[in-house]
Amino acid sequence: MVRPFNRRWVILLLTFALAAFVPVSASAQTQGDVDRAEQNKRVAEARKSQAYQDYVAISEQLEEAVGRYEAIHAQHEDLLYRISRMESAVERYQNEAADLETAAQDIVVDAYMSGQRNLIGSAFSASNIQDLVTSRALLDRAAERELASLDNLDAISRQADRSSAELDIRRVDVAANEDVAATIVDEINELQQRQAEILAKADATLTEAISRLRQEVNEKAAEDARVKRQQAERSASRSGAAGGTAPQNTPGFVCPVQGGASFIDSWGFARSGGRSHKGVDMFNTRGTPLIAVVDGRIKFSSNSLGGRSTHLYADNGVVYYYTHLDSHPNNISSGQRVSKGTVVGFLGNSGNARYTSPHLHFEVRPGVKAVNPYPTVRSAC
Repeated sequence: MVRPFNRRWVILLLTFALAAFVPVSASAQTQGDVDRAEQNKRVAEARKSQAYQDYVAISEQLEEAVGRYEAIHAQHEDLLYRISRMESAVERYQNEAADLETAAQDIVVDAYMSGQRNLIGSAFSASNIQDLVTSRALLDRAAERELASLDNLDAISRQADRSSAELDIRRVDVAANEDVAATIVDEINELQQRQAEILAKADATLTEAISRLRQEVNEKAAEDARVKRQQAERSASRSGAAGGTAPQNTPGFVCPVQGGASFIDSWGFARSGGRSHKGVDMFNTRGTPLIAVVDGRIKFSSNSLGGRSTHLYADNGVVYYYTHLDSHPNNISSGQRVSKGTVVGFLGNSGNARYTSPHLHFEVRPGVKAVNPYPTVRSAC
């Protein structure tokens, strides 16, 4: 009788001992899985909410609007460049015509003084200087005076008139272009405001859902940029700078616009003066903090083209350029060293961007020349 009793107690004790250890570990793992599953479920539910759907729709509209703005801005810059060249040409034609008219008048005066009646008669019968210049009498006299180039006056004057008329058309195009751009700027500002309103009202779960959305979008865009960079590197017809720089050249890089921004790959788009775009334009509301993307030394500057600007010199020699700033921070000074994440400026539209939507023009310069910053920025923003 004793042995069965003792055996039962031993089995019972072993059962309790196992129960005391095994379920604790299993329970801890299960609880963690349950918590993650619950959180994922809440995020999934948040993604079904109207607020989330509105945010997604606004984000898509914003990206599309930024694309349209970049395209119209490139057209605008190209028009301004063409107009500046045409204005120079018109001025040159007009100056040449004025010089030739002066020469023609000198010939007439000289003819009067020397008694050349046939030329004087032509001068009085001509309705304008062009008619006088094309008269046989003046051309004969011009040949004697080695002024045969006077026969170009009519062609030059006509070219000046044609160029002036084309200039008027181009100026109308610029005005229309600026109206379209202004409308898009208003649209971008409104969409950004609507995004901000959704985020301001969002609870923690919706905020996380939106954060995951941004991460997914950025990862997809970064992968697209990586593929594009590889294609650019393989393409002999496209400059290597268009493909950006290798990730090892920008270690620890973070998004330069606090809270993120809207932007597209606008590398190479037309800019005034015959230039092409050598950066990425990152759109957000005026005054948005701009942060140091890595540790380094900063330099503040200002010029008519970029407006208020910040250069960030990284320890590995890469230079990061922020421009069109609204202002510089007051708590740091030019020349000092800053840590990654330090505010080095505030987003605006200074310089030649004063008629555009507030944005950061951002460049990456691993060497003397800039390279396309889009792949680098897209991977971090």
